[in-house]
Amino acid sequence: MTTRRDVEGTLARWFAVDADSHIGVFTGPYAAWPASVFDDYQAVDAADAFLASAPPTTEAILSARWRESGASPTIPSLEASCGLYSFDADPGYGGQTVYYLDASPVRPLREPEAPPILRRAARLVCFPSIRFATVVQIDLSGLVPIVIGDG
Repeated sequence: MTTRRDVEGTLARWFAVDADSHIGVFTGPYAAWPASVFDDYQAVDAADAFLASAPPTTEAILSARWRESGASPTIPSLEASCGLYSFDADPGYGGQTVYYLDASPVRPLREPEAPPILRRAARLVCFPSIRFATVVQIDLSGLVPIVIGDG
């Protein structure tokens, strides 16, 4: 079984569904991750691979925070152009629990319309009280059980 330590320090991603059935993608090489991601990490890994080669379906809007950072827009723009809200823990050392919105899709992908592998991975983490379209950050503390690596 894959554990948090197995993916620590990598650009591996996890997925979640919000109150509006929109899908978010989260990157945090050393950040805390929801424990439920590891209930079916095979699906998460397959969804990550699928996303890496998925064609764009919409435009991406970079967050003000991301634009001000001067960082390359490549990864969050690619994720958002596939209809997903892109979040990052920046870089998440020490098990940071806060993820920041990096980019939003103009037309968000809804979970019922997503490819099966994205639906399967996203359903592992549900945020019924959060709307990705209205947040600039999400703190996992108290929302879901989390796991932290060694970073």
